[in-house]
Order: sequence, then C-alpha cells, then structure tokens
Amino acid sequence: MKNMLHMLGGCLSITVTFACATDLSSELEYFKELPMVLSASRLSQPLSEAPNAMTVIDREMIVASGFRSIPDLFKLVPGMYVSYYKGSQAFVSYHGSTDQYARRMQVMIDGRSVYMPPVSTVDWADLPITVDDIERIEVIRGPAAASHGANSTQGVISIITRDAGELSGASVSFTRGDKGINDVAARFGKRGEKYDYRMTLAYSADHGYDNLTAAPPGKSITQPQVPSLLNNSFDNNQARLLYYHADYHPNNADSFDIQFGFNHDVQVVGWTDKNIGTNWNTTHDLLSDAGFMQLGWLHQMESGSELNLRYYHIRHDQRESFPYYLGGTLRNGPITQSVTTGRDEIEVQHTLQASPNNRLVYGAAWREDQIDAQQYSEARTLLLGLAPTYSSASHRHEYRVFAHDEWRINPALLLNTGGMLERDSMGSSNISPRIALNLHVAPRHTLRVGSSIAYRTPALAEAQYPEAMPGVLYQPGALFVPSARVNSPGLIPEKVLSRELGYLGENLEWATSLDLRVFSDQVSDGIYIVSNKFVNGRGALYRGGEATLKHSFNEFSDFIFNFAHELASSSDSVAIDTTFSKSVPRNSVSVLYSHRMSESFSYSAAYYYQDAMQPFDRGAVDYQWVQRRMDIRIAQAFKDVGGMKGEVSMVVQNLFDQGYTEYVANNVFNRRGYLKLRLDW
Repeated sequence: MKNMLHMLGGCLSITVTFACATDLSSELEYFKELPMVLSASRLSQPLSEAPNAMTVIDREMIVASGFRSIPDLFKLVPGMYVSYYKGSQAFVSYHGSTDQYARRMQVMIDGRSVYMPPVSTVDWADLPITVDDIERIEVIRGPAAASHGANSTQGVISIITRDAGELSGASVSFTRGDKGINDVAARFGKRGEKYDYRMTLAYSADHGYDNLTAAPPGKSITQPQVPSLLNNSFDNNQARLLYYHADYHPNNADSFDIQFGFNHDVQVVGWTDKNIGTNWNTTHDLLSDAGFMQLGWLHQMESGSELNLRYYHIRHDQRESFPYYLGGTLRNGPITQSVTTGRDEIEVQHTLQASPNNRLVYGAAWREDQIDAQQYSEARTLLLGLAPTYSSASHRHEYRVFAHDEWRINPALLLNTGGMLERDSMGSSNISPRIALNLHVAPRHTLRVGSSIAYRTPALAEAQYPEAMPGVLYQPGALFVPSARVNSPGLIPEKVLSRELGYLGENLEWATSLDLRVFSDQVSDGIYIVSNKFVNGRGALYRGGEATLKHSFNEFSDFIFNFAHELASSSDSVAIDTTFSKSVPRNSVSVLYSHRMSESFSYSAAYYYQDAMQPFDRGAVDYQWVQRRMDIRIAQAFKDVGGMKGEVSMVVQNLFDQGYTEYVANNVFNRRGYLKLRLDW
C-alpha cells in the first residue's frame, strides 16, 4: 500500500509526463483489458479513456439481477431514479427531479433513438425487445449532447442487443409467478458463412400493482385521511412482440445490419373511482402498436478507418375510448382519442486514425418527427362550447453535425474534445461542446477532469401545445382538453453546464476496481408550467458524488456496490421553488452479489436503498418513503436431457416484504416471485 501511495504521489508531481511514461508503456495492454465502450465519444475506448463517467451493465449482471423489466436494470446505476406511474408505465431519470415523462434522458437501442414525440419520452412497455435480447447497456452518467444531441442533458442509455449470430438453434422460455406474471418467449437463430440471424417471438403479461390505497406498513397515510389517493385496482399489461436481427457480411470489408420489430401492447389505465368530481378517466384499455425498421452499413477501409451509414424508421400508434362522468353521472358519448407518431433518421459517420496519436470521428444526420392526433369528445361541447371533433398534424425537422477528437499527448495524458451543432425547424440552433482530460497517474489508475455544455430542445408538447397535442395522450389514459393550456411561443432550449472530476482505478492483487465521481450540473432556462403555460426560467443546481466498487472474491464470486449522494437546489424567475430540493433522493445504494457454486448451480442477491423524497410535480399524498428492497435469484442449469439443455431459475423480489411506494403513492411494491424455465436445442 505504501508503494502504491508513493507511486501515486510521484506521478502527480510536476514530472508526471516523464516519470510515468516508461512504466505506462509496459502497462498499455492493461487498458485494452478494461471494458471497452463506444457510446461516450462514438470511438471505441476503454473506460479509463472515456470523456464521461460511465456504467456498463453486462450480460452477467443482467442475469444475476433477476429483472424481467428493462427499466429496472437501471437500479444498478449509481444516481439513477427508476419508478412507475402505473404498473406498465415506467420512467427512468438521472438525479431524480423529474416528472413521469423523464424528457432529459437520451435512450438508444443499437444507435436508434427511441424517445418519441410529442413529449420526448420513452414508452418502455412498447419497446420490441426483451431483457433476454440485451447483451449489454452503456450508461453515460451526465450530459452527453456533444455526442448524442438534444435530450441528452441528464445522460444517455445505450442498449446493445445480442449479436445476430449469437444463437445457432432454438430456445424457449416460460415464466410464471405472482401478480399475474405470465411470459413466454421463443428464439431462433443461425450462423452462416455470410448471413447470421436471430428472431424473438414473445408474450408477456402481469397484473401491475395490488389493489392498495394505503401507504406502506407502519405509515400513517390512509385512504380515509387522504381522499385524493385514487385506486389502481386495474393496471394490467399484455404485450406481444416480434424482433428480428440479421447481419450480412459478404466480405471482410463490408457488413450490413438489418433489424425490424413490432410490439402490440394493451395497458389498463385510468382510475376506478368515477365519483370524484368530474372524472373522464375511468378504467379502460390503452392500445399501442409500435414498430421499427433499421438498416446499417459498415465499411472497413484499408487505412484502418471506418464508414458507417444508418437509416431507421419508427412508428408508434396509441388509441383509447372510454366513457366520462360528471359528479358520478354517466354522460352520453365516449371520449375517443388517438395519436400517431413517427420518426425517420439517416446518419453517416466516418472514423479515421489521423496519426499514431490521434483518432477522429465526425458525421452528420437528418431527422424528421411527425405527429397526427385525433379526438372526439362531447365534453368539448358541453363544457367549452367547441366542436366535438378536433384533429391536427405537426412535424419537426432536425439537422446535426458532430465531431470528436482523441489526442494522446503522451502515454500518460489523453485529451478528448468534441461537439455537436444542431438546428431544427422550430428555430433552435445550438452548439454543445465537451472537453475532458484523462491522466494515467499510475498503471491502472486514472484521473479525469471534464466539462461540457448541453441543450434540450423543447418538446413538441411544450412548444406547440395545443397544435402538437390537441388533448391527446399528453398523459396516456388521461384527457387534456385543448383549451386547458395555451400556446407557449418563444420557448428556448434548456441549458446545462456540467463539470466533473473522476477517478478510475484497479488493484489486481485485491481483484478490486473503484470508480469515483464528483459533479456539478447547473441548469438554466429550465422549462416548467406556470398558469397552464410552459415557460423558461427555472434554474437548478445538482451537486454530489458517486462511487462504484467491484470486487471478485475468487473466480466464482463477484460483488458490486453502488452509492450516490446528491443535493439539488432551484430558483426560478417567477417564484422560489421550495420543494425542488426534496425531489432528489439524497442517498441511494445498490448492491449485487453473485456466486457460482458449480458449473450448473448459481445464486445471486441484490439490495436496493433510496432515501425518502417528494416528487416535485406530485402532491404531499405521493411522498415517497424510504425504500429498502432485497431480491434473490437461484438457478440450476442442466444439459443432455432428452437432447436439450437449459436452466430453471427462481426469483423473489422484495424478499422481506418491505412494501414501499413508487412515484404514485398507491403503487405499493410488495413481495413477489416467479419461476422461469429455459430450454435450448
């Protein structure tokens, strides 16, 4: 230990460049062994040389977690907030301080952006992939607009699916458990000389949360005391999906990526109590159809550079029909509404080795978002004197160019610089720069200091309401009459100035790695609602620290510990926001331990903790108490049984039944478990 501290002190001296150069030259192989990431800069880099703090959720962590829902995986990321508005309506944000739409987090699947207009959010229930289709997830913790543009002001989630040739044969799985959990999936694949493919057909269903209207055990809030606490007796979800991924590689220089998928989802939404004043959001089905097609071409050049061309199209349809009540009395004529959104994007990217010590990636992209909304409601006539039918269409174009340069000044020092220029048809034009300096102070020990500016373009629902959102699905399953809010002309993008200091180190003798980060993210021109109108003005400051500790006790046992401590403060030009500081959980922890007792038997345990918080867009009734949760997974693999192999696993979530509330207080998470059988041949 003394030797390590001595080396660290020596390398931090004024002669760092020369004193450590010789040692580092012999240790470069180590940096190649670190997890390689692509999302931070669009260049393939080891974690120690990325310009941002990152968390990699690999396949082993995904399996050990026992999660069957993709959003839940982000509980394994320090500082990440995961919650649910309804049983199937999840949202994910970084640093908390979010509403149910989480519009400031970029989410991509194989480079395809899946946050959609009109509110720039992700409908996690409609993604046409399952947890078992994911190979790894790269999470950028902090703004990354320099690489991925608007909607990246909190961070980036990059989901990378399993290779097209990963499966050669067939696999089926069956999952049964509490809360109506009923999943079936079939996968087929084949590796060929020039063509690989894999396909997933899946059905998933569950009953969401329990019929509970009280806070967790030991708390004093109950339905009689808080009459506004509604009942979520019905928040079932059923999804059917198809996903196809192929790779055509006719030669050593070219590779063509082909993907398409479809998801049909039925969510039960609304509230059961029709007697609470004016209620036109009674329990009903929200039907969704989501599909995509993606084509990519990767060309390897003799110089070692790469040319990457990608096009994708996304379409998302939602529709619902339900009666409405006034003072408990059923009115004639249902409310029917639908919204269709779509996106087309084409992107070209060139990566080249400019010199032995310099790499550069640059490119350009064009995107078009479309929305078409329809609504029929007699309430428009009865209450507002308007025509019962309302429809509109809107679209937005966006252009962007980007570049990132990696300059190895010497073996100990690496400089990352980059930026993105974006322009759209709403009049926004922004440049998002980033700079980071990575100093290898000793073999396997790296310091990183960085700063960036990121912008978030106003969502269509914010800038063009009601044209973009004529009362349709601003909140799935809830009606917003067009005149309830007025247009918000003159909105400008939100701006985030981010500064961070990080450390990444590994001790091979102890089989331990440590990732530390302290940060300060300052938000200006934040968009929020005042008097039924979106305005700029909120300022916010997020400060804190994060840590990830990984340790291998031996080749069979792995331990991961994540911790985040965060503070938030805010003021705006209209009024001082007294609740904002409470909207971030001050401390949060996640722990994952996995052990392989033999080639066939394994188990894992996970613990999650989150401090109490008050969602800033919810009332006091939805105060979130402290969350504590323990999950376990036990698995037994088998082979040569009737010519097949596979695995039987059992997962119990919230083992000690410490019922805790989610974003909405009547979503109480109680103990639940399920069994899963997988057969491969």
